[in-house]
Amino acid sequence: MFGDTMLVNGTVFPEAQVEARRYRLRILNACQARFMNLQLYVDDGSPDGITLETNPLSPNFGNPTNAPFVDAAQNQPAVLQIGAEGGFLPKPALVPTNAPFAVNPVTGLAMGSLFLAPAERADLILDFGKYAGKNIILYSDAPAPFPMGDPRNDYFPKWNTTANPVNGLTTPGFGPNTRILMRFKVVAATGSDIPLAINTTTDLSLGIDPFLTPPGGTPRRLTLNENFDAWGRLQQRLGTDALAVRGAGMAYMDPSTENPAAGTTEVWEIYNLTGDTHPIHLHLVNFQILSRQPFDVAQYMAGTTVFTGPPLPPDPNETGWKETARMHPGTVTRILMRFDLPATPFTVPNSLNPMLGTPGKEYVWHCHILEHEEHDMMRPMIIT
Repeated sequence: MFGDTMLVNGTVFPEAQVEARRYRLRILNACQARFMNLQLYVDDGSPDGITLETNPLSPNFGNPTNAPFVDAAQNQPAVLQIGAEGGFLPKPALVPTNAPFAVNPVTGLAMGSLFLAPAERADLILDFGKYAGKNIILYSDAPAPFPMGDPRNDYFPKWNTTANPVNGLTTPGFGPNTRILMRFKVVAATGSDIPLAINTTTDLSLGIDPFLTPPGGTPRRLTLNENFDAWGRLQQRLGTDALAVRGAGMAYMDPSTENPAAGTTEVWEIYNLTGDTHPIHLHLVNFQILSRQPFDVAQYMAGTTVFTGPPLPPDPNETGWKETARMHPGTVTRILMRFDLPATPFTVPNSLNPMLGTPGKEYVWHCHILEHEEHDMMRPMIIT
């Protein structure tokens, strides 16, 4: 389900007053299904604060014509990201503030500003120092569902009214509107910041958990699948590399197949056989993203793995510890983690769930799109 109005901290289209100085923003995508491509633009004074390019011949068609937000510390339309779900990045990453959603013609992967899938988090430093007396709009244009999109889920007043007739009925300056999230009202600073001493070369690794080295041996191969349930509804599932379950996946209550031993390190290769990007989340462990690589889905379904491009490293702002990773259609995502059980001052018994098939400590891994995880895109993970 894709709603027609965005909330920020539970509020529709809020305005936050900030001073013309540096701030640290911690952002969580709490949507049940929408992805974000977060951008910042200077309010142009129009009823919505954002004006889209309407000339279909323009390369900027459908994108904001507003001036981009220029970070005062970076002196460019980009801000520093210093952390993700699992804590600080090893080094800060520079994230653009004015890159609309697009598809890379070579890799086929999404390009943009700050992508956040449901459950992903970002820790940012940004400086409003150039904008006293002005307003800044937080904006997103990520398609829904991601990455292919359906224009009926894209709400902006008077925009694309043929594909989404609701937009033709919306008065500018009012909702429904899924592109505008909030407005920052920038007032004069009451004090001054010391110069920012952090840049993309700053080592933030002191104090974060040491990164792992991939073990030898064969990675665990898993799949993201979609088919139809008994009522004919599209259903997403998780599965293994076994030819019998490719494309069909497995139900949550099927016997467990991911049963790592406590204290062991594993590489998981997760092949996405569906048409959606899935934010895959593991309980118990944080993980490192090693690479993404495109493959031929049809040949994989027939039993042969054929890669159609080289492995690509994670984005700079994905190089730290992660709890959730975006896994794209036709792409295998490789992640690395160690299954350490938490230390407790008492004995934790093994799970008594008779359906699991393996005794141990029961956790889960799942897609963090709410409708997917509730419709069986979740599997047990038993630590033995």
